[in-house]
Amino acid sequence: MSTVVEIASQIEKVIAAICKEGKLSKDLITAKAEAMMNYDKAIAVRSLELKDAGMAITLIEKQAKGDASQLLREKVVAEESLKAHFARLQYLQAQQNGFQSIFRHLEATSK
Repeated sequence: MSTVVEIASQIEKVIAAICKEGKLSKDLITAKAEAMMNYDKAIAVRSLELKDAGMAITLIEKQAKGDASQLLREKVVAEESLKAHFARLQYLQAQQNGFQSIFRHLEATSK
């Protein structure tokens, strides 16, 4: 019977971890949106500056992207952090499903 209690305890821990991870979702989504906004805005502003300065049109996009490379890095980090977050949530949910299956099996066999 103690095994059933141990599995129930593990389920509670996984549920707590899912709740904790779930609370991070909004912050990570906001960080990704802000990083994307900052990058796109920097490209647009720099492109206009370069156009006004008389740079050849064919070079403007590459130069603007090069000038915004740090913002691109921040954008990629934000995107990958969000992907990793959702992967952790899936992992925890799979773990929870496994523990629940074991719990049901132990409960059924202990009667």
